Amino acid sequence: MSPPAFEGQQDRGDWPIGTDSFFQPQRAAFWLLAALIVNGLFYTVNMFSMGFRVVPVTALLGILVWGIYTLLFLLVFRTLDLLEQHPPEAFVLAFAWGGLGAVYFAAPANIAIQSLCAKLVSPDFAALWGAAVAGPVTEEFLKIAGVILLVLVARNQFQTYLSVLIVGAMAGLGFQVVENLTYTVNASMHFPLENQVSPVLVNLLTRGLLSGLWSHAAYTTIASFGVAWFLLHPERSLAARIACALLCFALAWAMHFIWNSPWLEDLFDGGYGDMAVMLAVKGIPAMVAAGLFWRVAARENGAYLHALAAYFVPERELIRDDEWIRLGAPLQRYKVRREMGWTFGLRARRLKTQLQREQLRLIRKAMTYGRGAQTLRHEVAIRRVRAELDPLIAAKP
Repeated sequence: MSPPAFEGQQDRGDWPIGTDSFFQPQRAAFWLLAALIVNGLFYTVNMFSMGFRVVPVTALLGILVWGIYTLLFLLVFRTLDLLEQHPPEAFVLAFAWGGLGAVYFAAPANIAIQSLCAKLVSPDFAALWGAAVAGPVTEEFLKIAGVILLVLVARNQFQTYLSVLIVGAMAGLGFQVVENLTYTVNASMHFPLENQVSPVLVNLLTRGLLSGLWSHAAYTTIASFGVAWFLLHPERSLAARIACALLCFALAWAMHFIWNSPWLEDLFDGGYGDMAVMLAVKGIPAMVAAGLFWRVAARENGAYLHALAAYFVPERELIRDDEWIRLGAPLQRYKVRREMGWTFGLRARRLKTQLQREQLRLIRKAMTYGRGAQTLRHEVAIRRVRAELDPLIAAKP
């Protein structure tokens, strides 16, 4: 299959070039986002200060463990080339919003809502259902608010579903990591034994391994799809776009509500095996829903990359036909890298990985600046890597 010329390419002048930076001091959204993140930083440091004084080993070990946990997620995102969607500052801002800005508002809001549940209904109701009532309302709203703020800061950075979803996932991951660290420190302060390591391991098992795949990153991914659909379908009526955004938010809220609710707890005796089954039953629907949205987003991103590559990078020595076909298929691209390593060795795999990422960067840099000085180093890098990779492949009998 050969890459066709982009439809209408001969009739148009120039492709619209240029994307906003995430440093936008002339926009109110930038200063609002920055102020709330800084405010959240002071709040979070103050919140953990008691933990550092009372259980310093837990606090430091928790930071290390959840830091590594974050890096594993980032490694997965990088392996699938999802971090090529935006410059690094976008992901830093998204993670910081989730872990600092959203937490600053969510923590006191959750306490207030649960107090209202106790007063308006009963203390028993608040104990059983307070987390389910409060958490989804405050946390999902605040996380998606950060995604919307980032869109307002750099609107034309968000040209595909995937570009919105990865920012949503990063905001959810930030919230998830700081929340997990909070639970870890609090658990240690009330742990029945004089042991500051066990609470870290217990929370890593329950909140990291048993809950991590279908927690806040998944919920915010689901809600972010509605924001993406609203942005990318201006031809639809405003009512339809708002309805889609609200529907996705409602789905994320419902998944979170089910997760926080006491449903199914009576069916299990509380052992780790039963807990794992219960968490899977509650969480797998959220993971499946998020996976479906990722799939739709990846397909749409592929079509977008194909159009960009056909218009900006027609040279076959820069992007060959088989590479063009896989531009929007991160799993296929990963499979090619893996097979390259098995067949031709680790060096060939590293070179193939570098080649694929330089191709993506060339396309996106060309979209931003047009072909020229800004894209030259990526063109040179592609030719250099290919000159090293092709002999390795040719030498294999």
